[in-house]
Amino acid sequence: MKIVNILGGLGNQMFQYAFAVALQAKHPSEKIKIDSSGFKGYPLHNGFELKRIFDIELPEASIKEQMSLFYPLRNYRMWQIGNKVLPHRASTVYEPEDMHYVPELLLNTDSAYYLGYWQTEKYFRDIRPQILDVFTFPPFPLTSKNNEIVGLLQTKNVVSVHVRRGDYVNIGNTQSICTLEYYHQGIKKMKETVSPEQFLIFSDDIGWCRENLAAAFGDVPCIYVDWNKGSESFCDIQLMSLCKHNIIANSSFSWWGAWLNQNPDKVVIAPSRWMNNGGWVDIIPSDWVTIQV
Repeated sequence: MKIVNILGGLGNQMFQYAFAVALQAKHPSEKIKIDSSGFKGYPLHNGFELKRIFDIELPEASIKEQMSLFYPLRNYRMWQIGNKVLPHRASTVYEPEDMHYVPELLLNTDSAYYLGYWQTEKYFRDIRPQILDVFTFPPFPLTSKNNEIVGLLQTKNVVSVHVRRGDYVNIGNTQSICTLEYYHQGIKKMKETVSPEQFLIFSDDIGWCRENLAAAFGDVPCIYVDWNKGSESFCDIQLMSLCKHNIIANSSFSWWGAWLNQNPDKVVIAPSRWMNNGGWVDIIPSDWVTIQV
């Protein structure tokens, strides 16, 4: 048996679940399960979203199964403390601190509990059609404003722009990466390479975007998507994935919007640096365009 821990925002949950699906593909006769117990008391984001959005199939590990491979950390506070102070168990596979790709982890034949984020497509790139099927979004409600945007995306060459501010503004590991200059360069490059007919802007700080990005868009029309809130926030990823091209932030949220984009000619622009403490060298797919930051 193999168990994959699920914790974090939706983008992180999707990376972890994709890793679990890749494990199942490598070990079809073995039980692969997930552990989402850390979401009990979890104060961030929108909690465990995978089941609600995608109706995932991999089963939850029981507490007995968890205890055989990891520690019974049954809520977020226990997970925070225990993950720091408890000694590593031989049956637990920990992601490298620099987050680099380790292909051998998928080939492990032992029972194991996997603890990490696994933020690189290299773990599941060879089963892309299966991952696309797993992360199929539900249709928008007929009354949803998003349906108006879908109609636009079907007829025009639209570029998405994701700006993450919020907690990123004050966290040292994420500051000074996706700066205003990064977005100005990215928008300029898109204008030169794909001649966009429309920009679609997604952000947790739409006011900042209106104030600082309008000049860069110039005479290309833009729409600020400011209506998908709370439990409906995932609709932003859904809309990003339907755009022809994408400018992403150093965020797993827009990473998935771009990765799920099935336009064969898509151009994806990403920052050359993902975090300030190094690592994450495998998170940007080789066919995406990076801007030096």
